[in-house]
Amino acid sequence: MWTTLQGRLTIVFALVAATAWWLVRGLIEAPPTPARVRAPNHVASDISAVETDPSGRPERHLVADQLRQYVDENLTELDQPRLTLFDGEGGPPWKASSQRGFLLSGGQEVYLVERVKIARAGSASTRSTRLETSELRIWPKLKYAQGDQPVRIESDRDWLTAAGMRLWYDHPSRAEYPGRAHIFMAPPASKTERSPETTR
Repeated sequence: MWTTLQGRLTIVFALVAATAWWLVRGLIEAPPTPARVRAPNHVASDISAVETDPSGRPERHLVADQLRQYVDENLTELDQPRLTLFDGEGGPPWKASSQRGFLLSGGQEVYLVERVKIARAGSASTRSTRLETSELRIWPKLKYAQGDQPVRIESDRDWLTAAGMRLWYDHPSRAEYPGRAHIFMAPPASKTERSPETTR
C-alpha cells in the first residue's frame, strides 16, 4: 500500500514525464511540405499566329520564341513576343516587342514587360513614332493600350517623356499622359541644313 509521499512522487514524476514529452515533440520539426511544381499544360516553340477580321483581313500577328499555357490560371506566358497590329484603313501597322509577355483573359489582353518597344512607320498623313517603356497592356479588340510606367516617345526629332500613357491607336488616334509630362519640339530645319540623304 502506497504512502502519501509515494503517491505525491508518482504524480510529480508523471507530470515531469508528460512535460518532457510535450517539449521534445514540439522541438521535432515536421518535414516541410514539398512545393507544388508549377508546370504548363502546353508548351510550343517558334510560334506564329495571325488573327483576322470577319472579312479575312489580318488584324494582328503574334510571333514568340516560346509559349507556355497554364489552363487553370487562364494564362499564357511568352518569350520574346513580337506583336503586329494592322491598320484597318491600310496605314502602317504598329509593331510591338518585349522580352516577356502574357496573354490574359483568353487572349483578349496582351501584357508586355521588360524593354517594351513600339514603332510605327510614317506615311503621307502620319509621322513615324517610336515608344519605349518597361510595361504595357494592350487590348487589341478595343484598339487601346495602357502603361503605368515611365514612357518615352519619339517622332522625328521631337520627343516626349511621361509617367504613363493611355493610347487609342484606332482612327482617329489619340493619347493621354497622366501626371507631369515633358515635351521637346525640335525647331524646323533651316534651308541651309543638309538632309541625311545628301550627306556623303
